[in-house]
Amino acid sequence: MKNVLMFLYDFVLLFLLFYLIYTVFLNKKKRDYSKLKKNDVIKIFIARYDLDMRKTDYKKVLNVITIINSFIISFSATLVLHIENFWLKVAVCFVVIFILIYSLFEIAGRYFKNKEEQKNV
Repeated sequence: MKNVLMFLYDFVLLFLLFYLIYTVFLNKKKRDYSKLKKNDVIKIFIARYDLDMRKTDYKKVLNVITIINSFIISFSATLVLHIENFWLKVAVCFVVIFILIYSLFEIAGRYFKNKEEQKNV
């Protein structure tokens, strides 16, 4: 039980730290779409799910991408902190990062595409 609480504590602390870093330093200058579309992650996300940015609010896309990236980094960092064996750390973190990237971006892309088809996001 103590290990689970320590894992959750570390995860929440790292998530808040990475979210603040993304929001304050990386997204500070990207408040309009012309600067936002210079971001490679956003460009790939928009192209992959064929989002119409005239119907989709780019600030929502930016916020969702920020939350997803912060979650992936903090979850994998927390796993690395709590696994002892180096090669197991590398293998688990590699697999978990790929699974999280694919699944979370897929869910977010389908969400925005569905909202775009229903109405403006």
